[in-house]
Amino acid sequence: MKLHFAGSRTVTSILHILCAAAALLLSAYLFPAPLPTLAGILLFAGNALGFLLTRSQGKRQERLLEDTTGTVKEMARQIAHGVSSFASGDMRYRLTMPGKPCLTEEGEAVAKRLRTGIDDFNSMTESPPKRICFVGANSYQEGRAAGENIARMLSGKGKIAYIIPMYTQVNHVLRMKGCRDYLAEYAPGIQNEGIFESRGNPPTAAEIALKACSETPDLSVIFITDGHTPSAVAEALAERKCRVQLVIFDATETNIGLLKQGKIASLIEQNPYGQAWNALVHLYNACEASWKPTTRKLFMDPIYIDKANYATYWDDGRNRRIMKEDERSQLAVPAPNRSGKKYRFGIIMPQKTGFFAALVEGAEAAASKLSEYGVEVELVDAYHAQEDFGSAGLYCPIIQSFIDRKFDGFMTSIIDPQVMKCVNKAVESGLKATTFSTEPSSFREIILTLMDNAEGLMGASQNLASAAEESARANIQIGLSISGIRDDMDEQQSSVSDTENRLEQLNRTMETMKASLDSYTELVRKMSAESTGGAEEMDAAVRESGELRTAIASIEHALVSFSEKLGSVKDFAGVIEGLAESTNVLAINASIQAARAGTAGKSFAVVAGEIRSLSANSRTAAENIRATVNDITGSMDEILEVSTGGSKLVDRNLAKTRGAQQTFSSITQGLRGSAESIQTIGESASEVAANGKTVKENLDAIATATGSTAERIQEISIAIAQLERQGSSLSETANSLLDMAANQKVAFSQLSVKDTEKAPGRSTR
Repeated sequence: MKLHFAGSRTVTSILHILCAAAALLLSAYLFPAPLPTLAGILLFAGNALGFLLTRSQGKRQERLLEDTTGTVKEMARQIAHGVSSFASGDMRYRLTMPGKPCLTEEGEAVAKRLRTGIDDFNSMTESPPKRICFVGANSYQEGRAAGENIARMLSGKGKIAYIIPMYTQVNHVLRMKGCRDYLAEYAPGIQNEGIFESRGNPPTAAEIALKACSETPDLSVIFITDGHTPSAVAEALAERKCRVQLVIFDATETNIGLLKQGKIASLIEQNPYGQAWNALVHLYNACEASWKPTTRKLFMDPIYIDKANYATYWDDGRNRRIMKEDERSQLAVPAPNRSGKKYRFGIIMPQKTGFFAALVEGAEAAASKLSEYGVEVELVDAYHAQEDFGSAGLYCPIIQSFIDRKFDGFMTSIIDPQVMKCVNKAVESGLKATTFSTEPSSFREIILTLMDNAEGLMGASQNLASAAEESARANIQIGLSISGIRDDMDEQQSSVSDTENRLEQLNRTMETMKASLDSYTELVRKMSAESTGGAEEMDAAVRESGELRTAIASIEHALVSFSEKLGSVKDFAGVIEGLAESTNVLAINASIQAARAGTAGKSFAVVAGEIRSLSANSRTAAENIRATVNDITGSMDEILEVSTGGSKLVDRNLAKTRGAQQTFSSITQGLRGSAESIQTIGESASEVAANGKTVKENLDAIATATGSTAERIQEISIAIAQLERQGSSLSETANSLLDMAANQKVAFSQLSVKDTEKAPGRSTR
């Protein structure tokens, strides 16, 4: 229709020119005067000019038509095919950019927008990452954490401006979006004053901030999604005395200094040390132990730091970031190197300074640890300039070098989405890879994750259903056991009551026995005292009897000696009698001689008479002595006989006394032992009584506890009944989840997400 319309206008213009020429000739012929001729000339010129203009417009329209029917139509056709394939579930479809440029400005404007659409479509159908896992922060959640604290800072009212490096750096866009979404939802009173790109250039960021303050004098907060440019912004705002609060990222030495000076309000921090550590250790564990993550993205929670809590995360003495215990607990642990293989890994760092210094520290610490497991690590600083920061042009050659040198794996951050193609190529070449810190999102990966989760959900639902059924059976068994326990406890309660009664009787008996033992102990004590006294008296009697025996023995000995001396006296009396007899004979002889002598012998006869008289007296005396000695000897014999009998009696009494003494000693010792035994029995009785009371108290406590336990068992029974109902509901829920998972799997089966050997991707005519 457009071609026909343009051709019609050209024909009409030619007819107008021919008519004008005919009118000019006719006027010259009919009206030779100058004015009519001039009018004809002007008419001819106007029609000729109109023809030329119409022809020029026609060529432009032809070029525009060529654009619309060529390049633009091809891009529109590709997008239509792509959308159709996408709608039918093929997420692997890829669009190509036509090589032919547009001929017109209008066509190029349309083509530019279509190219953006093609790029956006291809970003959605981009091949999902083939790396093992990503370890880092969730940029969107970081933004929401910032938004939450900004809402609190401003009490829900104020104005905010956003500064991001570039829209092509997806993680920064997500940080901005997370903050903006949170404020829109929970603090609608905070107005958005614009989103600005600094291209990661500090002076540019400072200029943007000053302009924002100038255009919006009551601006409350500037949210800067990076940690590189805020120092220039803070200094510029301080110099202009612009009282706007800054919320930034990354706990670097410079940014913490700004925080302590009050030039920034707060910052959002990650755990960069842990990100780099875990990415490298996970890479090693995947190679050595076939480790697999539970999810493709292992996010770490964002950390909000302000002037009040910064000391928890920053050591002013060493002027460096410190890790809390809960952060350290998240560090991965290397698996034992049972294979004995020596691994070579590579690390690509966007740069080594600022925020990335902590990443380098974590990576180097992990490399040092893994060196104990035979791992060699090469760290590459990929920084060149801020303009090509993290670009595929820098990263891909490094990745290719890892492939060429036959590394076992590598870890890298991904700032430029095109780097992921090089990562996937390396994985296809046999290397293993992990990513850390930052990585763009992939719609196909999200869908692939959902599909994996659906499969996991199906397995979990099956396990849950089985567990619910098993739990129901276990609950029934527990209910039966609880009923048995309740019966046993009733029986136990009866036994406890009976035992308690018997213990009360025992306690009363023990108290009576203790009283009797106390009385008996007192009696034994008295008997022991009296026995001790008797024993002492017997000891004295034994001593006195011994002394008496000794005295009697001495008397007996003296009597024997005296008797012996009396015997000597008796013998001496015999001698005297002999002498008297001899003297008498001598006197007789003297008398005879005196008689013979006559008168001369008269005096001698007198002497002889005296001698005879003396002899008679001596004989009489000797006889008397003998008689006396005999009497004394008889008496002494009687005394000795009596003394001997007394001595024997004393010996018998002494023996009896000693026997009594031994008996008293035995009685005393027995009483003492009895007293000690009774004391022990008394103490034991006291202990038994005390233990009886304790047992009574314990039984009371057991009875109370049994009552409480019975109540709790009743509650447990009720809870088990509820669990049975819940188990039934859980089983139904699990089966519903299983059905949902199965349905979801069927729905996802219509999606073509995973790459095949020959993936559809290019639109053809």
